[in-house]
Amino acid sequence: MSSKDPIDAIWRWIEERTGLRRLVLRPQPEFTLFNPHYWLGALAVISFVVQGFTGFFLMMYYVPQYVTTPFGAQNTAWQSVNYIITKVPYGALIASMHLYGAYAMIAIAFLHLLRNYYVGAYKKPRELMWILGMILGIITLLYAFTGYLLPMNVVSYGASSVGVQLASYLPGPIGRVLPELLKGTVFPDNTLNRFFAIHVVLLPILLLLVLGAKIGLVFEAHGAHGPVEISPKRGPRSRKVNWYPRLILYSMNLALFYLAILLIISALFPISAGTEYTGGPLGANILPDWYFVWTDIVLRASFFSGKYVVDGILAMLGVIVVIILLPFIDRSPTYHAAQRPLLTILWTAMVGELFGLTAYGYLTPSAQPVSTPIDIFVVYIAVPLVVIILGLVIYRFSPAYILNSGRLWGVKPAYTYKQYLEEVRGSEVLVKTNALDQESITDQESVKKIDGLTHPKKNQ
Repeated sequence: MSSKDPIDAIWRWIEERTGLRRLVLRPQPEFTLFNPHYWLGALAVISFVVQGFTGFFLMMYYVPQYVTTPFGAQNTAWQSVNYIITKVPYGALIASMHLYGAYAMIAIAFLHLLRNYYVGAYKKPRELMWILGMILGIITLLYAFTGYLLPMNVVSYGASSVGVQLASYLPGPIGRVLPELLKGTVFPDNTLNRFFAIHVVLLPILLLLVLGAKIGLVFEAHGAHGPVEISPKRGPRSRKVNWYPRLILYSMNLALFYLAILLIISALFPISAGTEYTGGPLGANILPDWYFVWTDIVLRASFFSGKYVVDGILAMLGVIVVIILLPFIDRSPTYHAAQRPLLTILWTAMVGELFGLTAYGYLTPSAQPVSTPIDIFVVYIAVPLVVIILGLVIYRFSPAYILNSGRLWGVKPAYTYKQYLEEVRGSEVLVKTNALDQESITDQESVKKIDGLTHPKKNQ
């Protein structure tokens, strides 16, 4: 196959010789172009690649060594980090990019999770994609946890030691074996080496294996999740776009944009090595990094104190398990969030509580437990309760349908089961009769058609 574009000719040659066209990089729907929310997963992968490059440069100078002596401690790890930031050319920039890149990777993965819930991207046949995505999210958090100890400053040591201690509260053999695997014979001397090995060897292998399975086995089979509107697929939604040149160029632009933002932030706000940890008790409560603050506030509850701390840990793990199994809990065939009101409101309440716990942690940075009834209500109940009440009110008084440019995006189910069936039948009629297939119809005409289909009694 001849081509006037030499790059296109090279790409076709590689496809024919390697079979890439049959294995990976299948064409994607055209509606994904210039819609950034479809590319949050790709952006998370880009951030991981950037982390790999910046981490590689840091490893050239970093020494994962901490030795406890009778006269104090020799903190070579902190000294090497301080040397990178203060002495190595562009060392502060690369170290800042690595830290802010880790933050960005966590934030992007979280946004990807929220987006996939609200558009119903976890539903059949994408259950495995959701599960693998959740595993990738857990690996990302483990990345952050193991990397947080490596600078060996006071804050990183304090937060990491609390995390290792919490692992000992897990029930059964896990609570006995896991802390020993993490700590080693001497804490933190052996712990630092183990965290470093997990961070730079084990977790990258696991992430690449799971990511390869998600992309190669699942994403290539189903492609991008389409728009959530109920109206039939037509026009550009049915057209496919090859990876070269448009999708590859779009991915490159996305990567360059991400890199530019990361460079600007790292240059404007360079990090420091922090206060060197030289052994001994820390004396003051130290919060974990922002993505784990909510766990600290959960365990501050008086009903999770003392011997009951294991109940708090199991409660948090239980929530994670429920989220992983969400495709098997929400079995409805609908995609739009308005057609899944109960789960959508509960999900939004959970997200609101997550932000509320994090804000409370920064507003009250002491180790004071949450024990009084008023404090317990404000910290653990008020935010989700407000979200649930507000969600029910909005849902109750919102229209029975959601329109966007004359297209039906969602038909909300009513409160009673009978009314719910009527709404579902109405949406099915809309799809079968192609009621919104005319691009030229106005929203007012759409309202009349939808109202007549979903509420036939009103028009009799």
